[in-house]
Amino acid sequence: MIDDSPAVPLFVRRSDGCPFDPAEEFARFRAEEPVVRVTLSTGASAWMVTRYADARRVVSDQRRFSSRAAVDGPIPPPPPEAGFPPPRPGFFSTYDPREHARVRRMLNAEFGARRVRALRPRIEALADEHVDAMRRSGPPADLVADFALPIPAALFFELLGVPAPDRERLRRSVDTLLDFTPRPLDQAAAFAELDEYMGAFVTRRRRDPGDDLVGRLISSYGQDLSDAEVAGIAAQLLLAGYATTAGTIALGVLLLLRHPGQAASLRDGSADVDRAVEELLRYLSVVSFGKVFTAEEDVTVGGRDIRAGEYVLCSLPSANRDADLGPGTDRFDITREPSPHLAFGHGARYCLGAELARMELRVCVPRLLRRFPTLRLDAPFEKLRFTPMNAAYGLESLPVSW
Repeated sequence: MIDDSPAVPLFVRRSDGCPFDPAEEFARFRAEEPVVRVTLSTGASAWMVTRYADARRVVSDQRRFSSRAAVDGPIPPPPPEAGFPPPRPGFFSTYDPREHARVRRMLNAEFGARRVRALRPRIEALADEHVDAMRRSGPPADLVADFALPIPAALFFELLGVPAPDRERLRRSVDTLLDFTPRPLDQAAAFAELDEYMGAFVTRRRRDPGDDLVGRLISSYGQDLSDAEVAGIAAQLLLAGYATTAGTIALGVLLLLRHPGQAASLRDGSADVDRAVEELLRYLSVVSFGKVFTAEEDVTVGGRDIRAGEYVLCSLPSANRDADLGPGTDRFDITREPSPHLAFGHGARYCLGAELARMELRVCVPRLLRRFPTLRLDAPFEKLRFTPMNAAYGLESLPVSW
């Protein structure tokens, strides 16, 4: 596997021997030193939690562990002497618990089971459209650019109501903001681009709401939400909305190609698709930590005393390999009894779009395997380029043939 960066920080590091696995150090940390000090890519110091029970506690405890540092990107700088700026309007993940719950209630119906079931035909149509395009152009294909990325991206832009001609420019801004490599000027410009676009978009929707997520939000809650807050909500949803699903689809297909027996059982319908999806989510854990939290008071986690104001993050790939989740968690097995993994977080911070992501995986992965029964990797595995320095771990490209 190729890694062009001079060093991948420990808090996002994957195994040198197997890119699907967390780095080898994490097993030792869980056994001997479950909460360790790490340096973030901005130079800030943080405590990293590696065990399942500890991570679940931190992720779900909004009172003791706030998201207030996540104002200008996923990796905060050292705590500023003057304190953190106020939350960006609409970026509800950084709100205090009461305000966070208020916005979540407004959005629950948009990502609930009924809405997601209604989206299945559209997901199926998008998957078929991209499979047909791959067939027409013939092998080889790049499964990231031709399938894994465009399907969840198109679906999410459609949900928000963003016109097709505007999507590529917004995708570039999202890519910049999901990058863990400190690029302050580029990232500030990307935020400005996103703010400007979403602000104008919401102004138009305020005049003519339309039947999309932003329009329905304005129609239902427009008296309670300012334009800036609606724009921020849309921007946050976009940042969280499709990259993680794209990463899981691409990595999941690659993982299944490395386990042809399990791929065959998904292809012929003998495997339980829901179980397979949960195992892909748990085993791959493409979100390395979700948020960098700030301890709101002195607290002890995993035997480690953490002071108020210190940063804390949870290694989700490590937590999801913890033996507390059951035997053989380092083994990929789509027949495994589903476990309460943390790939989508937990509690009040459970991912709003979890059911949508599951539906996309249920549709896209088996459909691809069935439409291409001879699908195979078209490059040496060792030459593939992975993206550890990204909020959604994945592949730069995935050459395949059939």
